[in-house]
Amino acid sequence: MGQRRSTPVALTLGLGLRAAREERRIGVRALAAELGIEPATVSTMELATRTPSVEYVTRVLGFLAVKGPEYRRLVTLAQHTQLPNWIDPGPVEYPALLLEYERTASTLLAWAPRVVPDLVQTPDYARTVLDSGILTGDEIDQGLMMRLVRHDAAFAGDTPATVIVLLGERVLRHRVGGAGVLREQLRYLLALIDADSVAVRIVPAEPGGRPGPLSPFSLFRFPARDPVVGLCQDHLYAYLTEQAQVDRYTAVARQLLNRALEEQTSRARIAEAITALGRASSTGALRPIT
Repeated sequence: MGQRRSTPVALTLGLGLRAAREERRIGVRALAAELGIEPATVSTMELATRTPSVEYVTRVLGFLAVKGPEYRRLVTLAQHTQLPNWIDPGPVEYPALLLEYERTASTLLAWAPRVVPDLVQTPDYARTVLDSGILTGDEIDQGLMMRLVRHDAAFAGDTPATVIVLLGERVLRHRVGGAGVLREQLRYLLALIDADSVAVRIVPAEPGGRPGPLSPFSLFRFPARDPVVGLCQDHLYAYLTEQAQVDRYTAVARQLLNRALEEQTSRARIAEAITALGRASSTGALRPIT
Protein backbone atom coordinates (compact mmCIF):
# COMPACT_ATOMS: atom_id res chain seq x y z
CA MET A 1 0.00 0.00 0.00
CA GLY A 2 1.37 3.43 -0.91
CA GLN A 3 1.58 6.36 1.41
CA ARG A 4 -1.54 8.42 1.86
CA ARG A 5 -1.62 12.20 1.80
CA SER A 6 -3.72 13.73 4.56
CA THR A 7 -3.23 17.36 5.43
CA PRO A 8 -2.86 18.42 9.08
CA VAL A 9 -6.23 20.19 8.78
CA ALA A 10 -7.99 17.06 7.51
CA LEU A 11 -6.46 14.93 10.25
CA THR A 12 -7.38 17.49 12.92
CA LEU A 13 -10.94 17.43 11.61
CA GLY A 14 -11.04 13.63 11.64
CA LEU A 15 -9.77 13.51 15.21
CA GLY A 16 -12.39 16.08 16.23
CA LEU A 17 -15.22 14.11 14.62
CA ARG A 18 -14.08 10.92 16.31
CA ALA A 19 -13.78 12.65 19.70
CA ALA A 20 -17.30 14.08 19.37
CA ARG A 21 -18.71 10.65 18.49
CA GLU A 22 -16.87 8.83 21.28
CA GLU A 23 -17.77 11.47 23.86
CA ARG A 24 -21.44 10.69 23.17
CA ARG A 25 -20.77 6.93 23.21
CA ILE A 26 -22.08 6.39 19.71
CA GLY A 27 -20.48 3.61 17.69
CA VAL A 28 -19.33 3.81 14.10
CA ARG A 29 -22.13 1.52 12.93
CA ALA A 30 -24.83 3.52 14.71
CA LEU A 31 -23.60 6.77 13.18
CA ALA A 32 -23.35 5.19 9.73
CA ALA A 33 -26.89 3.84 9.99
CA GLU A 34 -28.21 7.27 10.93
CA LEU A 35 -26.42 8.87 7.97
CA GLY A 36 -27.35 6.09 5.55
CA ILE A 37 -23.75 5.25 4.64
CA GLU A 38 -21.34 2.36 5.13
CA PRO A 39 -19.46 2.12 8.47
CA ALA A 40 -16.19 2.05 6.53
CA THR A 41 -16.98 5.52 5.21
CA VAL A 42 -17.26 6.92 8.74
CA SER A 43 -13.93 5.32 9.65
CA THR A 44 -12.12 6.70 6.60
CA MET A 45 -13.41 10.20 7.36
CA GLU A 46 -12.17 10.01 10.95
CA LEU A 47 -8.79 8.63 9.85
CA ALA A 48 -8.52 11.31 7.14
CA THR A 49 -7.94 8.72 4.44
CA ARG A 50 -10.92 10.42 2.80
CA THR A 51 -11.71 14.11 3.14
CA PRO A 52 -15.24 14.85 4.35
CA SER A 53 -17.33 17.55 2.72
CA VAL A 54 -18.76 20.44 4.71
CA GLU A 55 -22.21 18.90 4.20
CA TYR A 56 -21.06 15.59 5.72
CA VAL A 57 -19.52 17.37 8.70
CA THR A 58 -22.62 19.44 9.42
CA ARG A 59 -24.82 16.30 9.22
CA VAL A 60 -22.59 14.47 11.67
CA LEU A 61 -22.43 17.42 14.05
CA GLY A 62 -26.19 17.87 13.86
CA PHE A 63 -26.85 14.24 14.75
CA LEU A 64 -24.30 14.37 17.58
CA ALA A 65 -25.78 17.69 18.82
CA VAL A 66 -22.39 19.42 18.76
CA LYS A 67 -22.92 23.14 19.25
CA GLY A 68 -21.13 26.37 20.09
CA PRO A 69 -17.36 26.85 19.68
CA GLU A 70 -16.66 23.19 18.87
CA TYR A 71 -19.25 23.22 16.08
CA ARG A 72 -17.73 26.38 14.60
CA ARG A 73 -14.20 24.98 14.92
CA LEU A 74 -14.98 21.75 13.09
CA VAL A 75 -16.97 23.43 10.34
CA THR A 76 -14.13 25.91 9.81
CA LEU A 77 -11.70 23.00 9.55
CA ALA A 78 -13.98 21.34 6.99
CA GLN A 79 -13.78 24.47 4.86
CA HIS A 80 -9.97 24.38 4.77
CA THR A 81 -9.02 20.70 4.53
CA GLN A 82 -6.90 21.21 1.41
CA LEU A 83 -4.46 23.61 3.09
CA PRO A 84 -1.05 21.86 3.10
CA ASN A 85 0.20 23.71 6.21
CA TRP A 86 -1.51 24.44 9.49
CA ILE A 87 -0.98 26.34 12.76
CA ASP A 88 -2.41 24.46 15.73
CA PRO A 89 -3.17 26.60 18.81
CA GLY A 90 -3.92 23.58 21.00
CA PRO A 91 -0.72 21.86 22.22
CA VAL A 92 -0.90 23.38 25.73
CA GLU A 93 -4.49 22.28 26.32
CA TYR A 94 -4.93 19.00 24.46
CA PRO A 95 -2.52 18.49 21.55
CA ALA A 96 -4.65 15.98 19.65
CA LEU A 97 -2.83 16.39 16.34
CA LEU A 98 0.63 16.32 17.91
CA LEU A 99 -0.31 13.24 19.95
CA GLU A 100 -1.50 11.50 16.79
CA TYR A 101 1.69 12.27 14.93
CA GLU A 102 3.91 11.15 17.82
CA ARG A 103 1.81 8.03 18.41
CA THR A 104 1.80 6.86 14.78
CA ALA A 105 5.25 7.97 13.58
CA SER A 106 7.78 5.29 12.74
CA THR A 107 10.62 7.82 13.06
CA LEU A 108 10.68 11.17 14.85
CA LEU A 109 13.75 13.35 14.37
CA ALA A 110 13.96 16.46 16.55
CA TRP A 111 16.50 19.27 16.11
CA ALA A 112 16.98 21.21 19.34
CA PRO A 113 19.48 24.08 19.12
CA ARG A 114 18.75 25.77 22.48
CA VAL A 115 16.76 23.52 24.83
CA VAL A 116 16.00 19.82 25.18
CA PRO A 117 12.91 18.83 23.09
CA ASP A 118 9.71 18.90 25.10
CA LEU A 119 8.93 15.23 24.45
CA VAL A 120 11.90 14.18 26.62
CA GLN A 121 11.99 16.98 29.18
CA THR A 122 11.89 16.34 32.92
CA PRO A 123 9.06 18.16 34.78
CA ASP A 124 11.39 20.71 36.43
CA TYR A 125 13.11 21.50 33.14
CA ALA A 126 9.74 21.66 31.34
CA ARG A 127 8.24 23.99 33.92
CA THR A 128 11.10 26.42 33.45
CA VAL A 129 10.70 26.33 29.67
CA LEU A 130 6.93 26.79 29.87
CA ASP A 131 7.19 29.63 32.38
CA SER A 132 8.18 32.20 29.75
CA GLY A 133 5.60 34.81 30.75
CA ILE A 134 3.18 33.93 27.94
CA LEU A 135 1.25 31.14 29.70
CA THR A 136 -0.82 31.32 32.88
CA GLY A 137 -0.11 29.10 35.87
CA ASP A 138 -2.98 26.77 34.94
CA GLU A 139 -1.69 26.52 31.37
CA ILE A 140 1.79 25.66 32.61
CA ASP A 141 0.34 22.86 34.77
CA GLN A 142 -1.69 21.61 31.81
CA GLY A 143 1.38 21.73 29.61
CA LEU A 144 3.30 19.62 32.10
CA MET A 145 0.55 17.02 32.24
CA MET A 146 0.35 16.90 28.45
CA ARG A 147 4.09 16.25 28.22
CA LEU A 148 3.59 13.12 30.33
CA VAL A 149 0.68 12.01 28.14
CA ARG A 150 2.71 12.57 24.97
CA HIS A 151 5.72 10.81 26.48
CA ASP A 152 3.68 7.69 27.20
CA ALA A 153 1.96 7.78 23.80
CA ALA A 154 5.24 8.03 21.90
CA PHE A 155 7.12 5.32 23.82
CA ALA A 156 4.33 2.88 24.66
CA GLY A 157 2.86 0.16 22.47
CA ASP A 158 4.30 -2.67 20.43
CA THR A 159 5.93 -0.42 17.83
CA PRO A 160 7.07 2.80 19.51
CA ALA A 161 8.63 5.45 17.32
CA THR A 162 12.36 5.58 16.73
CA VAL A 163 13.24 8.93 18.32
CA ILE A 164 16.40 10.73 17.19
CA VAL A 165 17.31 13.88 19.12
CA LEU A 166 19.92 16.19 17.62
CA LEU A 167 21.10 18.55 20.36
CA GLY A 168 23.01 21.72 19.64
CA GLU A 169 26.15 21.73 21.77
CA ARG A 170 25.06 24.85 23.64
CA VAL A 171 22.14 22.90 25.17
CA LEU A 172 24.67 21.15 27.44
CA ARG A 173 25.74 24.51 28.87
CA HIS A 174 22.42 26.40 28.86
CA ARG A 175 21.43 26.14 32.53
CA VAL A 176 17.67 26.09 32.14
CA GLY A 177 16.30 26.23 35.69
CA GLY A 178 19.80 26.25 37.16
CA ALA A 179 22.63 23.74 37.38
CA GLY A 180 20.62 21.15 39.34
CA VAL A 181 17.69 21.10 36.92
CA LEU A 182 19.98 20.80 33.90
CA ARG A 183 21.99 18.06 35.57
CA GLU A 184 18.90 15.94 36.22
CA GLN A 185 17.68 16.58 32.68
CA LEU A 186 20.95 15.35 31.20
CA ARG A 187 20.93 12.33 33.53
CA TYR A 188 17.46 11.51 32.25
CA LEU A 189 18.67 11.70 28.64
CA LEU A 190 21.40 9.20 29.50
CA ALA A 191 18.77 6.89 31.03
CA LEU A 192 16.77 7.05 27.80
CA ILE A 193 19.87 6.29 25.77
CA ASP A 194 20.70 3.31 28.00
CA ALA A 195 17.13 2.02 27.57
CA ASP A 196 17.46 2.32 23.76
CA SER A 197 14.39 4.57 23.74
CA VAL A 198 16.11 7.59 22.22
CA ALA A 199 19.20 8.18 20.12
CA VAL A 200 20.85 11.44 21.18
CA ARG A 201 23.60 12.99 19.10
CA ILE A 202 25.37 16.27 19.78
CA VAL A 203 25.78 18.70 16.88
CA PRO A 204 28.85 20.88 17.45
CA ALA A 205 29.10 24.36 16.01
CA GLU A 206 30.84 24.60 12.67
CA PRO A 207 34.21 26.33 12.37
CA GLY A 208 33.62 30.04 12.81
CA GLY A 209 30.91 29.44 15.39
CA ARG A 210 28.00 28.81 13.01
CA PRO A 211 25.58 26.75 15.17
CA GLY A 212 23.21 25.52 12.45
CA PRO A 213 19.50 26.37 12.16
CA LEU A 214 18.46 28.61 15.06
CA SER A 215 14.88 27.33 15.27
CA PRO A 216 13.87 23.85 16.44
CA PHE A 217 11.89 21.53 14.19
CA SER A 218 10.67 17.95 14.11
CA LEU A 219 10.47 15.62 11.13
CA PHE A 220 7.83 12.88 11.40
CA ARG A 221 7.94 9.82 9.14
CA PHE A 222 5.10 7.29 8.99
CA PRO A 223 4.62 3.77 7.61
CA ALA A 224 1.69 4.78 5.36
CA ARG A 225 1.47 8.57 5.37
CA ASP A 226 3.56 11.33 3.84
CA PRO A 227 6.18 12.99 6.10
CA VAL A 228 5.26 16.01 8.20
CA VAL A 229 7.44 18.81 9.54
CA GLY A 230 6.52 20.30 12.92
CA LEU A 231 7.62 23.77 14.03
CA CYS A 232 7.19 24.94 17.64
CA GLN A 233 6.98 28.55 18.77
CA ASP A 234 6.20 28.85 22.46
CA HIS A 235 2.72 27.29 22.82
CA LEU A 236 1.93 27.17 19.08
CA TYR A 237 2.75 24.38 16.64
CA ALA A 238 2.84 24.69 12.87
CA TYR A 239 2.72 21.65 10.60
CA LEU A 240 4.02 21.55 7.04
CA THR A 241 3.17 18.93 4.42
CA GLU A 242 3.86 20.93 1.26
CA GLN A 243 6.42 18.88 -0.64
CA ALA A 244 8.91 21.68 -1.27
CA GLN A 245 8.94 22.63 2.43
CA VAL A 246 9.26 19.03 3.62
CA ASP A 247 12.12 18.45 1.17
CA ARG A 248 13.92 21.55 2.47
CA TYR A 249 13.73 20.45 6.10
CA THR A 250 14.65 16.88 5.15
CA ALA A 251 17.82 18.22 3.53
CA VAL A 252 18.62 20.27 6.65
CA ALA A 253 18.08 17.20 8.85
CA ARG A 254 20.48 15.22 6.66
CA GLN A 255 23.12 17.94 6.99
CA LEU A 256 22.73 17.99 10.78
CA LEU A 257 23.06 14.20 10.94
CA ASN A 258 26.24 14.38 8.90
CA ARG A 259 27.70 16.96 11.32
CA ALA A 260 26.55 15.22 14.50
CA LEU A 261 28.97 13.35 16.73
CA GLU A 262 28.62 9.58 16.87
CA GLU A 263 26.32 8.22 19.57
CA GLN A 264 29.07 7.03 21.93
CA THR A 265 30.96 10.30 21.62
CA SER A 266 27.73 12.21 22.22
CA ARG A 267 27.03 10.12 25.31
CA ALA A 268 30.49 10.92 26.64
CA ARG A 269 29.92 14.65 26.03
CA ILE A 270 26.67 14.53 28.01
CA ALA A 271 28.40 12.68 30.86
CA GLU A 272 31.17 15.30 30.88
CA ALA A 273 28.58 18.08 31.08
CA ILE A 274 26.92 16.35 34.05
CA THR A 275 30.26 16.13 35.85
CA ALA A 276 30.95 19.79 35.15
CA LEU A 277 27.62 20.76 36.73
CA GLY A 278 28.80 19.31 40.04
CA ARG A 279 26.63 17.70 42.67
CA ALA A 280 23.60 19.98 42.34
CA SER A 281 20.38 17.97 42.22
CA SER A 282 16.70 18.44 41.51
CA THR A 283 13.52 16.47 41.96
CA GLY A 284 10.85 15.67 39.42
CA ALA A 285 12.49 13.46 36.83
CA LEU A 286 10.15 11.45 34.64
CA ARG A 287 9.84 7.80 35.48
CA PRO A 288 12.37 5.59 33.62
CA ILE A 289 11.42 3.91 30.38
CA THR A 290 11.21 0.13 30.70
